[in-house]
Amino acid sequence: MANKSMAIIAAIAVIGLLFLVYLAATFETPDGTRTVELEQPVPRPAEPVQRVVEPAPVLPTVTEPLPVERPQVVEVPTPAVVEEVVELPTLNMSDAFVLARLGALETGATLMNIVASEELIRKFVVFVDNVAGGNLPQLEYPVDRLPQAMAIRELDQNLFEMQTVSYQRYNPVVDALVAVNPDQAIAIYRILRPLFQEAYAEIGYPNRNFDDTVVRAINEVTSARTAEGPFQLIRPKEMYVYANSDIESMSPVEKQLLRMGPQNAEKLKAALAQYGERLNAAR
Repeated sequence: MANKSMAIIAAIAVIGLLFLVYLAATFETPDGTRTVELEQPVPRPAEPVQRVVEPAPVLPTVTEPLPVERPQVVEVPTPAVVEEVVELPTLNMSDAFVLARLGALETGATLMNIVASEELIRKFVVFVDNVAGGNLPQLEYPVDRLPQAMAIRELDQNLFEMQTVSYQRYNPVVDALVAVNPDQAIAIYRILRPLFQEAYAEIGYPNRNFDDTVVRAINEVTSARTAEGPFQLIRPKEMYVYANSDIESMSPVEKQLLRMGPQNAEKLKAALAQYGERLNAAR
């Protein structure tokens, strides 16, 4: 708007100046006139011309963003896993040491009710070596034998049927074993490893790694076949055997799982799988 006003004023001034020039160029003195000299007017001081100064446009202020301080990421080193260093007893004097370690577990009180109290390491090694081959030892077990006998029902002469109530006698043993924290159990196993290896050499395997045998035993249980009951039995001699030849041809480990019942067998398999994962990761 200010620029437009100044342009109009300038145009009027130019037109006015041209008009005065035109008058001076075409002016003629009329005849019979006289010249009268007028007094010269006193010149008045020129008034200062006030200019309207338009304020300069205010430009928006551009504020530069402040630098953002990023938090420094401090990497905390992962602490190295340090195995406990303990002074182990001799193999012959190891029972009290092993039982004390087992009793210190979260479920140690329950576990102490089922484990053997003598020659525990040797019995465990013999048991694991047999299971790794699909067998079961005849005498030495690292856990106490069940006090209850298998419940059977007679169907006919020399034909019997296993009762599902027999499964319940395994519940305390399986529940106690699967309740053990795998990480705590593996920690004890690592401490006792030299004693396990010594007992393994005693039964004829001085150059074998007992860890490999433990893994094979776990795989033998977790991959065991199953069968649907009810299971019929015969008694040709003192021991009961399965009347179905396909079931009787199963490995002793597989038949033992059948005697435990499907629920106990699955719980035991799931628990042993966790031990197998930890042992394989540490190898």
